[in-house]
Amino acid sequence: MNGPAQLDVVETLQDRVVITVPDEVTAWMRTVRDLQDAVGVLVVAATVDTSTGKDSS
Repeated sequence: MNGPAQLDVVETLQDRVVITVPDEVTAWMRTVRDLQDAVGVLVVAATVDTSTGKDSS
């Protein structure tokens, strides 16, 4: 999973899931599983307030 197709998938996910995938994360992604793992971590980080550990929604 590299190149323009990878960027298209990441951009679509960012829009639909309302997360930001940092460039350094995109750079190491090689498989769909890598993308799935990264998005899972980012979604959890976006919904948990790291200062209190409480759900921010």
